[in-house]
Amino acid sequence: MLDLWPDEAIEAIHETSLAVLERIGVQVESPAAREILLAAGCTEATGRRILMPRAAVADAVAACRSRFTLAARDDARSIPVDADPGPTYVHNMGGARDVVDPKTGVARRATMADQVRLTRVMHRMANLHSVTSLVQPDDVPHPLEPLYSYLVLAHETDKPIGGPGISHAFQADFVRRMAEAVTGADGGGGRYPVDLAFSPVSPLQLGAEVTDALIATVRAGRVAVEILPCPAAGTTAPGSMSAAVATQNAEVLAGLVLTQAVAPGTPLYYGPRLSSINPRTGLVTSGPPETGVASIAATLLARRYGLACDCYGPTSDSVVVDTQFGYEHMANAILGLAARPRFLSGPGENQSGVAGSVEALVIDDEVLNYAFYAFRQPVWDADALSLDAIAEGLEPGFGFLATAHTRRYLRSDFVRPTLSYRGSLGDWQASGRTGLVDLATEKAAAMAANPPVGLPGDVLEGLCSLIDEAARSIGLERWPDPRRILDA
Repeated sequence: MLDLWPDEAIEAIHETSLAVLERIGVQVESPAAREILLAAGCTEATGRRILMPRAAVADAVAACRSRFTLAARDDARSIPVDADPGPTYVHNMGGARDVVDPKTGVARRATMADQVRLTRVMHRMANLHSVTSLVQPDDVPHPLEPLYSYLVLAHETDKPIGGPGISHAFQADFVRRMAEAVTGADGGGGRYPVDLAFSPVSPLQLGAEVTDALIATVRAGRVAVEILPCPAAGTTAPGSMSAAVATQNAEVLAGLVLTQAVAPGTPLYYGPRLSSINPRTGLVTSGPPETGVASIAATLLARRYGLACDCYGPTSDSVVVDTQFGYEHMANAILGLAARPRFLSGPGENQSGVAGSVEALVIDDEVLNYAFYAFRQPVWDADALSLDAIAEGLEPGFGFLATAHTRRYLRSDFVRPTLSYRGSLGDWQASGRTGLVDLATEKAAAMAANPPVGLPGDVLEGLCSLIDEAARSIGLERWPDPRRILDA
């Protein structure tokens, strides 16, 4: 699959990205960011555009810290981050607005109760290594939502917690303080308590508010950052796949230049989210295989700069959890894994990322189970190819299933389904199920029925107090008591 983007293609895309930054530039809405970039050797053009010479890009790439650790409360779950091929760690889709009925497609706005249930399921997924806020609950004040969601995630899992998308500097500050309280990490020794994502505005814009938040976060230090552009080929990026990848790459590099100009050595990784569009309607589509093909290119570009990549994996445009959901999620999981990025995102996604469900999470755990197996090196040593074992299985009245060799390799050499049905037709009919979604609903309910991982009392109170402090700092007079939310 890597032959899709040979070295000369990656080099041509890289050169195009540098030319875009040098000759076309990036529209920078933040006066503070403009001042920083001009001091770093960039130049000003018309229309609030900043031109970034290739020397500035090269300096930023050289300054960036590319090896670090994302800390988990359970240190055995902490994730080493670098650009090397594999292993790949998976995190869920983040920031969906709605929770969807997997059979009808009917969606409703997400709540904090949904965040609890979804996170409890994600904690128990075998193939999900890091957890982020799958939804943006609508029943808490929007400026405080990242903080309330972080509280829920910290209470429900001891896996690494990916930071939410940040729009305001105060959000980044309080999430960082919460993460330090949970993990005990503060950037010392290359261990960071959380990564925070910042999205350029495609095409080729650094918006004022989010850019100021990025600057404040990087100045404060002690967190890793992800530059997360979300262009759509055909509307906010060119229609040519290679040109769309090149403009997305330019957006990541622009964020990298700004980050390293503010604080050289800030740990950063590459977060491509290139989608395509339906040319008849202009609506964004994420399920076709071009999503996975673009992920391969982005991973190879990130590796060229020595950066870890967090690319798309399972994703679909289906409005329900159906056959289309299944084949699109599997195809993009396989394509996303092909270049062995450090992170793969997407589990729990439905309706092009607008919504999610517990059923999608459970099914994606099985999709990833199969996909990881597909990339596992088969065993072909002397024991696996034992002639004695073959001869033993051929003995009259014996059969291969009776041999210890066969039983051992059936346990170790074949995929172990976590969801897929393997029983008889009669048993299936007797169960009353109408499809795999019913089975996924049953499994999700069993997973969600478990108690929370929980937090030490002093840490829990500290997180709740930080939410209270944040609410007061932005002038709120009333806000939901975070302690009551967890009790409920």
